Amino acid sequence: MIHLTHSARLEINRLRQRQSQPDAVCRLALQPSSCAQWAYTLSLDGAPNEADNVYEFDGLLLVIARDRAAYIKGLKIDFAEDLTGGAFRFDNPLATESCRCGYAFAIRS
Repeated sequence: MIHLTHSARLEINRLRQRQSQPDAVCRLALQPSSCAQWAYTLSLDGAPNEADNVYEFDGLLLVIARDRAAYIKGLKIDFAEDLTGGAFRFDNPLATESCRCGYAFAIRS
């Protein structure tokens, strides 16, 4: 299960409106990273496909490739603003290491 906070949902919806994609889904992807094992990326996408897990939050669809879902069980995605600006924050209970940037993590057995 993934948790998407209210502030993260508001920011994704704001980005969808700003980019004139009000019906886009939000895609969470995990890419290989140079500073850790994986890096999170969020993007707007047209529609889920058959290889995706789909999560629904108050009408907002968050999709992730099914083969990456095991790496993010219990993930919490938040959006917060501070003096340096706003950013999505990822809290992954499975991560055993993370980069200072907050976007890269590793899972070691």
